[in-house]
Amino acid sequence: MNVDEAGRRPLDGIRIVEVGVWHAGPGAAAILADLGAEVIKVETLEGDPERYHGNFGAFDNGGPHLDNWTALYELSNRNKRGMCLDITTVEGRQILAELVRAADVFSSNLREPSKKKLDIDYAAIRALNARVVYLNVSGFGPNGPMAGSGGFDPLGQAVSGMLYLSGKDQEPRLPQRIILDQLTAISAAFAATTALLCRERDGVGQEVHVSLYGSAIWLTHMNLLSASIAGFELDNNWVRTTQPPLRTTYECADGEWLMGTNHPETKFWNQFCDAIERPDLLEVPEFATRETRIENLACLFEVLDAELLKRPRNEWLRIFADHGLLFTPVNHTLDVLDEEQALANGYIVDTEHRDLGSLRVPGFPIHFGEYVAGRYDPAPRLGEHTDEVLEGLGRDAEEIAKLRSAGVIR
Repeated sequence: MNVDEAGRRPLDGIRIVEVGVWHAGPGAAAILADLGAEVIKVETLEGDPERYHGNFGAFDNGGPHLDNWTALYELSNRNKRGMCLDITTVEGRQILAELVRAADVFSSNLREPSKKKLDIDYAAIRALNARVVYLNVSGFGPNGPMAGSGGFDPLGQAVSGMLYLSGKDQEPRLPQRIILDQLTAISAAFAATTALLCRERDGVGQEVHVSLYGSAIWLTHMNLLSASIAGFELDNNWVRTTQPPLRTTYECADGEWLMGTNHPETKFWNQFCDAIERPDLLEVPEFATRETRIENLACLFEVLDAELLKRPRNEWLRIFADHGLLFTPVNHTLDVLDEEQALANGYIVDTEHRDLGSLRVPGFPIHFGEYVAGRYDPAPRLGEHTDEVLEGLGRDAEEIAKLRSAGVIR
């Protein structure tokens, strides 16, 4: 499916008002917009700080130099209409109230004291619209000693144990490119759609709360369950030559890598030996059973690594497929953008961006039988839709000009 293909969308007719910054909250509204929701992003006159601070440390998120724009802001705010509104003013609050009264969802990831100060906490929003779904995204959840603390992606990963997923005896390592922020955005979008279903069924609006910390714990469910059952800290160190030989990575003759995952190994060992043209390994006592193979992994990997280095990756993938074995390439990021499987399913799609030109971007990963999901309009320029939104509320050009001169809008 082309990213711009028109059609009936699952959330057509749903209206969302967002007062949020950075990614975890705004990213959720972007996902809901992918599904067809109308999202109005309300920014301060200066704009979301994500417009100006899209790179962290030595990591550059790429993209040209554009005014009030970063690649991270593009990710968080695609498909939205954006307006700049000072909601600390009487006029600004009145305009926001009009937007909220017509909304199905109000989304914010500001900290609770800021929301109360701005009069946009759940009680204030519910007083304007009792049917609204209030999507609240925080760092660490609504209760407990860290409830009022601000949070960013790395902090949620640290508290949840994610930094030790590669091994408790290694230096803590942070997976880059806002992995937890994106997961939290997905969790929040799921929460909002569930609450909308509840409202459709029971007519009840409500607040739903999603956090970085809670999402991280949800993601690492198996790690935490295993540790709870075992009663001690588990060893998550992953070294390829200490893994079962059919569940690990191999380097090929062209320097590229592949990954195998074949369970149960005893079922596929004969096929694997046949595929690499080493049936003689079946007669070696040290490799005869799964148990003896594990006992002799160092010797076994010397043999297997040497065999896999004899052919390029694509040849091995064809051979393994012919033998009914599950192996895939270990792709680089740029490889994924051209991957035939991703393109065929619309997981990667082509789009034309008004500032960036032709792009390949992630599509919506879910296929609906009767609806179209996925779209890509560029993130709004600073205050791009302010006038349009106000006109929709019945303001004429003269009123809009007065609001602008008074510093209420931009």
